[in-house]
Amino acid sequence: MAYKINTKKCLKCGLCVTQCPEEAVVVDDKVTESDGLVLYTTRIDPDKCTDCGVCFSHEWWCPAKAIVKA
Repeated sequence: MAYKINTKKCLKCGLCVTQCPEEAVVVDDKVTESDGLVLYTTRIDPDKCTDCGVCFSHEWWCPAKAIVKA
């Protein structure tokens, strides 16, 4: 696998989950804060990831630029 999510940079917004063409970004945990904000803990599933690079090449996907080359 060529890509990973830097958990220290991740905003937990969930944009990467909805945009991956291979559905390789999966949600491990979903928490709804008291104000209604939903936070997602995500990871890249190595069995689904095809190293296509789409998540890394489209910077707008991740506002925190937390998806990095491993």
